[in-house]
Amino acid sequence: MPILDYVSQTADTLRVTYVDMPAGTEVVFVDTTSGAKTPSPSSALRNGGNGSADIAIDPALPAAGYYLLAQGSGGQYLAQTVTFYIRRGRAG
Repeated sequence: MPILDYVSQTADTLRVTYVDMPAGTEVVFVDTTSGAKTPSPSSALRNGGNGSADIAIDPALPAAGYYLLAQGSGGQYLAQTVTFYIRRGRAG
């Protein structure tokens, strides 16, 4: 059974670990309020298997709660992380 775990984050990246991912896995950011899905440009899980990866956070994503969804090449659900939050602060 595929597993995708949130480990940590910075302003620019998420660190995840994964287990038993099939080849061709895609990662999508899902907004927990709207359900809007934003594909990740990362190909870190495409080879499948087990490991850890840094997933870039698109600077265009608005501040909100999200989870990462791992899905197969046909869009089928494989695994997801816990909810995490992207915050956008103002410089000053």
